[in-house]
Amino acid sequence: MLTVLESTDSVLNAAWKMVADSRFSVFDALISYEQTAGRGQYGRSWISPQGNVYAAIRLPNTAPFNNTEAALVLSCCIAATLADFGFDIKIKWLNDLVIEGGKVAGILLEQKGEKLIAGIGINLVSSPDSLSLRENAALPATSLYGVDPVVARNLTPEIIVENLADRLAKLDLGSFSTSWRNEAFSRLLWLNEKVCLDVDGSLVTGVLVGIDERGGLLLATGEGIQTFMRGAIRKLSD
Repeated sequence: MLTVLESTDSVLNAAWKMVADSRFSVFDALISYEQTAGRGQYGRSWISPQGNVYAAIRLPNTAPFNNTEAALVLSCCIAATLADFGFDIKIKWLNDLVIEGGKVAGILLEQKGEKLIAGIGINLVSSPDSLSLRENAALPATSLYGVDPVVARNLTPEIIVENLADRLAKLDLGSFSTSWRNEAFSRLLWLNEKVCLDVDGSLVTGVLVGIDERGGLLLATGEGIQTFMRGAIRKLSD
């Protein structure tokens, strides 16, 4: 079921209210045409002008969504959905989606008890300018319209989110619990390139060589291959 709002403070807040009222089941989706207080990772605000996708989808609290790989699993599903419309999406570990070198979408997962909701923002028609981005952002922002206006002008938030929710509902979760990693690997941004990972202010440099079965980032460093479960990644200049 898809619920559409004209405006809300946050689609995540609205979705949690629906959960509390027993009106938001697994794979139900909610979109709002604008958010007045959208939020992203680490408490950052998510700029939310009209025209873009601001969605919340309830996910099952089962594998592969009930563990640390959940964000990458969902990223694979969003990338595949956008690929259906002709967009070649890369995944920037851990939960950003990138096209032609610009961030086009992001994910925020929230869990309360046994209930899990994904907040999803996709820049459909517009993206924040460089002055609106946080200082030292790893990538500029872009939009689907900026990449392919002919295709993007025929898309709406409803079309994108309904296709995504339908894809999620039809997943064979048992097989996808093992196959998601290959799909994520094939879309991994900066694979085999030198990157810098900021882990709580501590910087680690190495070559990005993959991801493990828990969604951890694998870096080849001077101390061997190391696994990281959190941090902000950026590409190092050649």
